[in-house]
Amino acid sequence: MKKIGSVKTNVYVVSIIAALIALGCYLLMFKLFDTQIPLWVKGIKALFVFIYVIAIVLMHELIHMITAYLFVPFKSVHLKIKILTWEVSSERPFRRNQFFIYVLTPGCILSIVGMLLFFSFNSIDIKYFSALLFLIGFAGATGDAWLALGAFRAPRNSYILDKGNELDILI
Repeated sequence: MKKIGSVKTNVYVVSIIAALIALGCYLLMFKLFDTQIPLWVKGIKALFVFIYVIAIVLMHELIHMITAYLFVPFKSVHLKIKILTWEVSSERPFRRNQFFIYVLTPGCILSIVGMLLFFSFNSIDIKYFSALLFLIGFAGATGDAWLALGAFRAPRNSYILDKGNELDILI
């Protein structure tokens, strides 16, 4: 295959956009829907919330991996650990439309599950944790959406090689 283009994320711009999206989600969930922070979330017990947020980020990447296994061989998918984050990459390219499924699935699943849990239960604890799931799931998909938009400009018959925070477009 021949490389016809690439898409790179600007980590700083994506981080600013993700922070603005997180702020919007926070205002939606905690102000508009009046989500209460449980009384027990203070002091050392707040560490549990931090661990929960880290677990959401890891779930996001694991969903990428599971989705990738639908389209490329198991051994070609890798989870890389960076300083403050993880990223999934593949040695094998995805068809363009398969790439969209692969890259957008985690944000969709985490956000939808967060909203379903939020509106299904009246428990303050469940509402709080589901609001966090929605917030982190939705804002965490910012880099994925950036890459998906870049891949959207690729020809329909192209292949996308995911290299973590950048893509190669192949024909």
